[in-house]
Amino acid sequence: MATPLQPEILIAHPWMGRGGSEATAMWALHALQDRARVTFATASPVDWEDLNAVYGTHVDPAKVALLSAPRLPGVNSGTVVAFWQRAWFERFCRTQGTRFDACISAYNPIRFGQRAIQLIGDFSFDEKCRLALYPTATGQAHHRPSILRQAYLSIGEHLSGRHDEPVFAPDDLVVANSQWTSARLREHFPLDRVPVLYPPSSPLGVDGSAREPLGFVAMNRITPEKEIETILTILDRVRAAGRPVTLDLLGRIGDDCYSQRIRRMVRERQEWVRTPGFLDSREKTSLFAARSFGIHACRVEAFGIAVAEMAAAGLIPF
Repeated sequence: MATPLQPEILIAHPWMGRGGSEATAMWALHALQDRARVTFATASPVDWEDLNAVYGTHVDPAKVALLSAPRLPGVNSGTVVAFWQRAWFERFCRTQGTRFDACISAYNPIRFGQRAIQLIGDFSFDEKCRLALYPTATGQAHHRPSILRQAYLSIGEHLSGRHDEPVFAPDDLVVANSQWTSARLREHFPLDRVPVLYPPSSPLGVDGSAREPLGFVAMNRITPEKEIETILTILDRVRAAGRPVTLDLLGRIGDDCYSQRIRRMVRERQEWVRTPGFLDSREKTSLFAARSFGIHACRVEAFGIAVAEMAAAGLIPF
């Protein structure tokens, strides 16, 4: 009896940094690599060993075909002209999607030229939603409504090749990462039903028998919407009240204006703030076992996998 052909599936993520949507991409690859012929499309460099270590997955490069998408000139990270680069990535995915039996976007809507599963992680993909939902939406000058901002967005729409198409195709399966995200999607888009698939996380198996009693952990992308400065000023007040708390601030501090601001604030608090950067699964487990509290300041979080992981590890989150 002939072995049935495995379906060909395209999984796409515009840029593999280190965050919740990247975890979704890695666990989707992990789950499907033995059940289908899987291709992974992204514009970023891919270090499978590092990504597996960070997310606790076991993606086998021999089982996943890597499809490298083009980058715009000068783009070397997921934060450089991010809207344009994502649009350019979507344009590329349009040329590839019809080759596959199924297409999955691991991070927000992508038009593949055929029906697809769209995994929604936040509302950065839609300007009206971004302004309506995020308290920090206009915190940086280049994010405020203006003629320049409108021109930037219009160029991005042109790069994507959407040509006034709706965000979601009528036959897409749109999946939210939380009930809150599902409700907001139904409020802002003509969607009758948006099922929920919670983000994946590997079990940490924390001992926790020797925790630092006043040790805090924050785990975020270092971006304005995460309000890292609020975390630091909250703990300033705790220390001023006589509790000598410490903080491990996890995440890459880049070279953009906001990261430079946070770097200065950390430097002023260097006796009690540590910045170990990204930790792999083993390192994260070890740190969580040695601290007592988690802290998170993002006021609009579609899910917040960092908080879930900290709570699962026995940290008390604030």
